Amino acid sequence: MKNFLQISVIAALLMSVTATQAQVRYLDEVFTNVQVDTGITYGQNYEFFSGFQALKPLIMDVYRPVGDTATNRPVILLSHNGSFLPEILTHALIGLCFSGRQDSSTVEMCKRFARRGYVAVSFDYRLGWSATSNEQIARTKTIIQAVYRAMQDAKTLVRYFKNDYANNSNSYGIDTSKFVIGGTNSGAYVALACSALNDTNELHALKFVDVNGPFIKQDSIGDFDGFGGIQNHDNYPGISSKFQCVLSLGGAVGDTSWIQAGETPILAFHGVQETSTKYNTGIVNTSTGQAVIEVSGSGDFMPYVDALGNNNVFKPNNFSQGPPNRNGVGTITTPIEGLYPFYGKKFEPWNWYDTACYNNSPNMLGLNPGSSKVTGNLYIDTIMGYAAPRLYKLLINPTFVGPSGINEIGENTGLLLFPNPASTELNVSVNSNMKPISNICLFDITGRLTKEITQVNSFTQNIDVSGMGNGIYIISIKLTDGSSGTRRVVIEK
Repeated sequence: MKNFLQISVIAALLMSVTATQAQVRYLDEVFTNVQVDTGITYGQNYEFFSGFQALKPLIMDVYRPVGDTATNRPVILLSHNGSFLPEILTHALIGLCFSGRQDSSTVEMCKRFARRGYVAVSFDYRLGWSATSNEQIARTKTIIQAVYRAMQDAKTLVRYFKNDYANNSNSYGIDTSKFVIGGTNSGAYVALACSALNDTNELHALKFVDVNGPFIKQDSIGDFDGFGGIQNHDNYPGISSKFQCVLSLGGAVGDTSWIQAGETPILAFHGVQETSTKYNTGIVNTSTGQAVIEVSGSGDFMPYVDALGNNNVFKPNNFSQGPPNRNGVGTITTPIEGLYPFYGKKFEPWNWYDTACYNNSPNMLGLNPGSSKVTGNLYIDTIMGYAAPRLYKLLINPTFVGPSGINEIGENTGLLLFPNPASTELNVSVNSNMKPISNICLFDITGRLTKEITQVNSFTQNIDVSGMGNGIYIISIKLTDGSSGTRRVVIEK
């Protein structure tokens, strides 16, 4: 009887975690199956490794929900990681394992967006820079140029779809006014540049100029959209490159001065302990410790995005807010709309890599310790839960403010757990427009009560989980008005 009661308790809890109201397209996964069209050429351009003498096809994979008849779908464009080098070079030089547009987390997020009803795209872009040069100026100059060329390719992809809409009867069933450009790590640099690098004055900042002038010479490399220049091929001239939002996973901008009022809104996720692309402002180094360039990560550029009003399109809302920001001197400040820092985490906690290569790479073990598909997917749960309602408000329904209670629409609510997975401490918080927390219970997967905190009477509560074993737990939170909600949390040390 005891075992039956335990199973009944945990079954009820798990059902309450997954139960939702009526499924809402773009908020929830309303489709089951995804169609993937691979190896599609979306343009061509001159590449670094041929000395800009040979045109390289630009390739993408397109993810769409099976059985969907909509013809006005938003488009999510995701660019991959990889330090702007081919995998064969990153593997040979430093043992890093990347897979281009087949990158694990990029593929997973494309599938999740497609199941929500989006058209989602994983795309390759031009690679190449002087990563092994002994001269810092060569490393700095060529990495800036690599980001710039990749930015041009991302805008080419936007124009590809708009050209298809105009001249091929909208074969992908899209809305040309609803584009999101995103990416992870290097790909996030690309997405951010698409939004923030748009003024020739930004190219003439002192850190991007040497005795030969600016590192980016548009008469050779082309303009911001990818037109003109002797090293550039014009793709789809006369078509707009405009897009509506950036999704940055572990990205940075060349300088915070790039962020200006009126630019696209940004959703940013970042490991606070990241050592490659630092959460705040810092030097990016090669694997051998050679300096490349100083950049500003999410913790430093996102306060500008919010202060300038670029993320006002997400307000007001009752969505889950991210954890507090941490500034460049290590002070914890208030949460920033559109920013979700992962405290205690390093490089791409949402990602996982080829096991054979990963296990033999000290670099990868140091950058992303504990990487696994299970762990990565938990972080993607958080990313999707945070991003989905904001994209819905931006792209679908500007009046949407989210639920008033913590049991509505699954994870897209005012209840926040971080970090998840947790190792020593778990923070539970609810929005201040809700009622305070009354009590919290943690159950293990058998239904056994492992921890209980009563008479909280606060909007936040820190829970010491250092003495709890690794595994999946169900946390039940009750508010002072009697409403309650349950969530899944993972303890991982």
